[in-house]
Amino acid sequence: MKKLIMFFSAVTFLLSFTTIVKAELFDRGSGLVYDDVLNITWLQNANYSGETMTWINASNWASDLVFQDYNDWRLPYSDASCTGSSCTESEMGHLYYDDSITSDSSGIFTDVRSYMYWSGTDNNEDSSKALRFHFNTGYQGSSGKTYSRYAWAVRDGDIALPVAPEPVSTVLFITGGIVLLAGHCRRGVRKA
Repeated sequence: MKKLIMFFSAVTFLLSFTTIVKAELFDRGSGLVYDDVLNITWLQNANYSGETMTWINASNWASDLVFQDYNDWRLPYSDASCTGSSCTESEMGHLYYDDSITSDSSGIFTDVRSYMYWSGTDNNEDSSKALRFHFNTGYQGSSGKTYSRYAWAVRDGDIALPVAPEPVSTVLFITGGIVLLAGHCRRGVRKA
């Protein structure tokens, strides 16, 4: 029993030195990046359309887009109550401030432009305007919907199947538990 307590104490001690890595962006391949915090999938190419466009054209482009057999694309949401810097509640603000994706440091994304991108969110005070985000400065503001901005498509959810546990690790874990339990029970029988 003393050895078992020492074993679990040692394992607990070693686990206390491990750090938990919280991954947020996953390259799903084929031009798709999954954000597990927001549970959305981005186009990897931030300038897939290849041009700037008005807000209505950008909205139509995203909703009409079929990419990798997915047809449920949209423009990113923004927090309509936030303008200026540090708007982390918007999807693009999350990329910029929480994931450090900028036009100068695009990470696993490609062609992030140093200019404004349309969001799918109207300006609450003026319906002729919509929110937009600047990937060079991190500034969220609003623009008239007739101005030309970039568009970056996003869709809800993940495209990958859930990951099943690795069979070998699972078998080793269960086998180790059974061996420890059998050893403990055997010692208990000997003492009786």
